[in-house]
Amino acid sequence: MFKLVYPRSWDPVVLHDWFNLCVIAILNAENVTYLATGKGFELFFTSAMVYFLLDTIFVGVYPQSVKSPVVILSHHICTALYMLIPYNYPHYQWCMAYCMLVEINTWLLIARRTIGGKLLEALFYISWVVLRNIFYPYLIWAFYQEWQIETKLAGTPWNWILVTPICQAFLTGLNYHWTLQLVFKLLRTPTGQKYGKHLRKHQAALSAVADVRQAASSSNNSCSHNSSSRASCDGSDDGSSCGSSKDVAKAD
Repeated sequence: MFKLVYPRSWDPVVLHDWFNLCVIAILNAENVTYLATGKGFELFFTSAMVYFLLDTIFVGVYPQSVKSPVVILSHHICTALYMLIPYNYPHYQWCMAYCMLVEINTWLLIARRTIGGKLLEALFYISWVVLRNIFYPYLIWAFYQEWQIETKLAGTPWNWILVTPICQAFLTGLNYHWTLQLVFKLLRTPTGQKYGKHLRKHQAALSAVADVRQAASSSNNSCSHNSSSRASCDGSDDGSSCGSSKDVAKAD
């Protein structure tokens, strides 16, 4: 479906991971600030919308940067449209903030894969279950209640808040789809190989470069030694040093 673009000087997967680590950390900080103070929603909304736009473009150009580009693009488009509701209905801004708490787990997912470590591994699994498997399904019911309230106020069930439980159900379904993928992957992955993939690749690359340099250095030293030996033979007046070795060889 996608035409893959392969840059020569950099890895789209690594760049995408580090971009997400930095940007999602900022989004999480802005979200927590809004939930704690009730201020800064405009900055949070703008940052999130720009992030989803840029990430959608990047994944569209470099689909190999993620495992399931179609799913990721569907998620981003659904989320961006979903975010328009709290933007146009300010009294529902808390809905977006609650939904975006899942990005804490997203950050841990990428950090676990990129950096690695048992602490990040444990936090990732705990936040996955709490946010994706428990909190997100609860939000379906919470948003359904909000839709009922809005229906009474508007006098009709056909209002924009109807979109919220539907979108939330779609995103929750994606979470359970990813949960099944995660479980199957864990069952297939040997112990000790579950985190730090990019770190291990980086270390292996450094080790390979060191081996190549060592081999090149040994080769240069060998060539230098041979050149010195030939120069010593050519530079002697009567060729005694070289002749003596030849005589020994003949004697043998």
